[in-house]
Amino acid sequence: MAGSPNEDSEGSRITYVKGDLFACPQTDSLVHCISEDCRMGAGIAVLFKKKFGGVQELLNQRLDVVLIVCNGKMYPL
Repeated sequence: MAGSPNEDSEGSRITYVKGDLFACPQTDSLVHCISEDCRMGAGIAVLFKKKFGGVQELLNQRLDVVLIVCNGKMYPL
């Protein structure tokens, strides 16, 4: 993966990387917002569902809050 950093005037930095998102280092976290029904039937949501699963677990919790999935584990905020 090759990255090209861009830094703004305040020192914030965004690095654009081309490659397989799911091949990122274990020290990185992937986050994806989904709808309350947890359908995840289109776009990158389908890939997240296949890679991490846990949809039924989310539905069973009947939560209306944000959850973070990090290294395959779910954390409520």
